[in-house]
Amino acid sequence: MKTFFTYILGLITIGVLIYGHSYWNQKIEAAPKRDSSAVTKQDIQESGANSSNLLAFSKNWPADSIEGFKQAMAEKRPFKILFVGSPAIGSETDGAYPIIKNKLLETYGEKNIQVGIKTFNSTSTQLLHSPGMEEVIREKADLVVLEPFILLNNGKILIGDTLKNVTQMMNDIKAGNPKMTFILQPSFPLYKAKNYPTQVGELKKFAESNQIPYLDHWAEWPNSNTSEFKNYLLPDHSAPSEKGNRIWSEYLINFFISHD
Repeated sequence: MKTFFTYILGLITIGVLIYGHSYWNQKIEAAPKRDSSAVTKQDIQESGANSSNLLAFSKNWPADSIEGFKQAMAEKRPFKILFVGSPAIGSETDGAYPIIKNKLLETYGEKNIQVGIKTFNSTSTQLLHSPGMEEVIREKADLVVLEPFILLNNGKILIGDTLKNVTQMMNDIKAGNPKMTFILQPSFPLYKAKNYPTQVGELKKFAESNQIPYLDHWAEWPNSNTSEFKNYLLPDHSAPSEKGNRIWSEYLINFFISHD
């Protein structure tokens, strides 16, 4: 009898162990599935929210650029913004450009945008007939912010020819990426200049008549005929000072990152 009860107890023990093992296996299998499902849903919701926020920041961009940005995010690739012009616009480590670049990357994220720069110490005519144009075309940017060498052209190339060069530049660059768009901007203002402001005025009219967005950052600088203005340029007037770069960069940042 004692042996029988021992046998029964053994069977019960084995049954309990088998049931317990099966029960915990089911719990373990079920737990990751629930967690995984919850995380996936949350990721989707956050992704949608981020897209909406980023599109709100980009409301000042050209309409085609906004659509291109939407498509780039849908394809999970960075939207490429390329600054092109004379060395006046800065470099990776100096001038207004790095301030703008860092703020754009901070706001939009490196997964969503890519920011680059190409500068050339030449006139617009020289650039059109140099390997530099091929460098710009190969970038295949989605948006090009072009400073069309008006300052370097000053005294060398007539404004009419400069505007023809601008048109040719845009056509050549766009041929490499038909969906890309342009924004024009002038270089920095000069102290008590005479012909240069008139030429920049012609560039602004050209942009308006061709419905090309124009970054009129000159409106934020002090009057260039006053002594105060000299504080916004380096002593030799060859480039903006820290104050000048701050004004220039803040204007562009407020355009590229809307907070309205």
